[in-house]
Amino acid sequence: MEMNFLENLDARKSIRHFDVNQQISDAEILEILNHAAHAPSSNNAQPWKVVVIKEKNLIKRLQELSFNQEQVGQASAVFLILGDPQVYQIDTLISRGVKYGLIRESQIAEKTQRIKTYFTLHPEDKEEAGLRFDVGLFSMNLMHVLRAFGYDSVPMRGVDFSGVMKILALPREWRPILLLPVGKATTLGHKHLRELATSFTTIIE
Repeated sequence: MEMNFLENLDARKSIRHFDVNQQISDAEILEILNHAAHAPSSNNAQPWKVVVIKEKNLIKRLQELSFNQEQVGQASAVFLILGDPQVYQIDTLISRGVKYGLIRESQIAEKTQRIKTYFTLHPEDKEEAGLRFDVGLFSMNLMHVLRAFGYDSVPMRGVDFSGVMKILALPREWRPILLLPVGKATTLGHKHLRELATSFTTIIE
């Protein structure tokens, strides 16, 4: 029986054992990422960068830099999710809005002032805190999209990101946020134990 949307959301688990023989095509990866990129972001900045590693020797190096955790070595592909803080520059945000028809030429001055006012109120949103928030939204979207395509994943921060950036020779201004091993699950994952909403929610009427 096919799961409904909420059942599918609730069924997501962090999977740490994958089928080592399963492959994922480049075309499928790009389709998955196109769906994931519909995640929201501050001022439509879309600051995420994704490096997908499929080459087995590189994956082995990544496993070594991840305290030798098995799920990295077993993954069909390892997604490195990063953020680029440069996209929060106002000129970049405006030019992107114009490019996609979200801002008309006549609206540029007004929109520029609105973004400046916003960043005056929330300067952290164009710095590390905002970057992690936006990339986090994208990453969660990506994990759910992967499940829609029949794959599972596990978000990881226990990684020597400095070493990863070095072996992949990535731009220094990009900020590594998490490593996401992806593959076909061979185990069900741990049962979810979550607090009820009544324990963390205040409703003001």
